[in-house]
Amino acid sequence: MHHNNHLPPAHRHFDHHRLDAWHIAKQALIEGMAILNSVPRGYGKLKDQGQRALCSSFTLTSEGAARTGADRSCRMRWARAESNEAAAVFEALGDLKLAEQARIGAQLDLLWRLSAMLTGLARVR
Repeated sequence: MHHNNHLPPAHRHFDHHRLDAWHIAKQALIEGMAILNSVPRGYGKLKDQGQRALCSSFTLTSEGAARTGADRSCRMRWARAESNEAAAVFEALGDLKLAEQARIGAQLDLLWRLSAMLTGLARVR
């Protein structure tokens, strides 16, 4: 069955598009993955953990946006924990001198903003 009333992709909006936190999580994911992809061999576990934490923070923020009440609060708390885990990975990368300090600093700023936003979103409404 064909419907002519479907909006083109550019005009489709999901619940997460209304969240500033989701846009920050997406930016942190994109920029963080670029940093992690430049990490030299021999740090695979740290790199994998950073990738997993960034992905989880992003997807949990997305999922939480579509939920309400305690379900929403739970997802946002999980997303916050994952963003904090990602921040710890980037702090370690900086301390190990495995990435440019300016890029690490910018990534930590994004993750700090995300964590603060998720703290507010985690309050049960």
